[in-house]
Amino acid sequence: MATLINSLTFCAERMTGGERRLAQRLEALLPDDALIWYDIPVGKRYRHPDFVIIHPTEGLIFLEVKDWRMATLLKADPQSVMLDTPEGQKTAINPVEQVRQYACATVNQLAKDLRLQQSSGTGKGRLDLAWAYGVVFTNITRRQLRDFCARGETDTIFPEALTLCQDEMTESVLPEAFTRKLAGMFTTRFRSVVTPQKRDILRRHLFPEIAISPKNEESGIHRVMDLQQEILARNLGDGHRVIHGVAGSGKTLILLYRCLYLAENVTRPVLVLCFNITLANYLRECIADKGLAQKVHVHHFHGWCASVVRQHKLTVSQDGSYSDNSFTAFETAVSQGVITDSGYDAVLIDEGHDFDSRWLSLVARLFDNPSGSLLLMYDDAQSLYRRERALNFTLASVGIQAVGRTAILRANYRNTRSILNFAYAFSRDYFDQHHNQELPLVDPEAYGEEGEAPELLHCDSADDEALRVVAWLESRYSQSGQWNGMAVLCPNRFSVQKITEQLEKKGVPFSVCFEALQKKTYSHKANAVQLLTYQSSKGLEFPFVAVVNASFVHQGAEEESTAIPALYVAFTRASKKLLVTWYRKNSISLQLDRSAGRQ
Repeated sequence: MATLINSLTFCAERMTGGERRLAQRLEALLPDDALIWYDIPVGKRYRHPDFVIIHPTEGLIFLEVKDWRMATLLKADPQSVMLDTPEGQKTAINPVEQVRQYACATVNQLAKDLRLQQSSGTGKGRLDLAWAYGVVFTNITRRQLRDFCARGETDTIFPEALTLCQDEMTESVLPEAFTRKLAGMFTTRFRSVVTPQKRDILRRHLFPEIAISPKNEESGIHRVMDLQQEILARNLGDGHRVIHGVAGSGKTLILLYRCLYLAENVTRPVLVLCFNITLANYLRECIADKGLAQKVHVHHFHGWCASVVRQHKLTVSQDGSYSDNSFTAFETAVSQGVITDSGYDAVLIDEGHDFDSRWLSLVARLFDNPSGSLLLMYDDAQSLYRRERALNFTLASVGIQAVGRTAILRANYRNTRSILNFAYAFSRDYFDQHHNQELPLVDPEAYGEEGEAPELLHCDSADDEALRVVAWLESRYSQSGQWNGMAVLCPNRFSVQKITEQLEKKGVPFSVCFEALQKKTYSHKANAVQLLTYQSSKGLEFPFVAVVNASFVHQGAEEESTAIPALYVAFTRASKKLLVTWYRKNSISLQLDRSAGRQ
């Protein structure tokens, strides 16, 4: 059974009856590893064939579907058709020519990619992919189509090899005959197996919205969502939804795709909420890069509360924290019916694991309606704040109704296997003892390349650490030629005083991100080494990461092991290479020493 990427359940409302019958036949009769997309814009020019199929042994197929009946079709030639519609007679492009143009334009673009070209033989430099196109007439039989065309003209107007008729796609038609008809749409004998690697290159060209940006990657390889991610992203639907994804599983990528979809399908703006100010700024840059800044508004949670307070001129208590008091004023206004509408058609919550139950309850109340779209994304292993209360409640108890609409992403694509295995082995015992019993502890599955083992350095002092960290950064620069993509992560701003002195001495450009104003102006595009706390790095990623002063434990901590979740987050920010340094002596340093000894 083939995979229909956007499921029949999700797209049934916009399908015609004929399109639905064809989708069912394609899904049932094509091979298991065939992929089918329905009504999704293709390529950067957003051409719109009804179906696109990647067949593992045949190649690429474009299908245009027409539910016309014979009474609708008045006249036709190779270029155009005349139709009888409720609005009167209309002239349209011949669907065979229409789908031919879709196919040719797409294939011409594919042929420019060296990875899709034949590397040897008489076809060297040509597209290493067979492709075909055709039209499906779901309410017209083959005989009716032949009778409609003048004798001898059928193959010039609606070529039999390029058309599939109603009586050739019914359930009574043998599967072999149906698949043979599709295979007959190919006009050449050339075939090249579509390997998983080639399939993903095709997916990136066909559907640019699923691409993962290659910025800051040494290899420059363009990656795409895996099939689970794409299927999940394209079939989320309205209402309340929850995604539990491990670090590096593409939660943010799915969030950005969802924003793109919602921006095109809702009337009012879309709201994106997260906990960290730096992550909010990063997401805001990503949204702007996609041209969605007017339709998608990104806030860190307390920033959103403050904006609502200003908009509605709510009274805020002057005692204590302004952020907490702004939330309380907002919450009270909703409870009293002063605020009944959020002003948004949808909300997406990243870092849901760091949201207080009252925060989530407030958001759920504002989006508790049939059309209210709410997506919550979380990973309990990355909860850094209020650890003793982090998601220590059921989602239903705060009004998030997502039973049967929860997905789990286990695959980690960000980190190399070496980095992920180290990070999880270091943290696993803590997670086993402290995770929320109401929610499953999801073990990450490594899907990245093997990579180099993390460098673990037990330093003599802060001065020694600074020298070795800056030397490591300079070594990375000598390989990549740019400072962008490097980060130094620390437990607090005081941990990098010696390092910043050394960076200044060496003339290395760096950007600090500790104060609120610095977090609000954070940019992942700056060609400088980024200095952030472990907490502020959550949700971000960098090819090269140095985690410094790793054995630091806050004086107010009940036990030293409470530092482990923050270290896990910091370790998993590195997509290529990781350096971990420490110089204090405690249980954390002993654990790091043991890890270093095992490498």
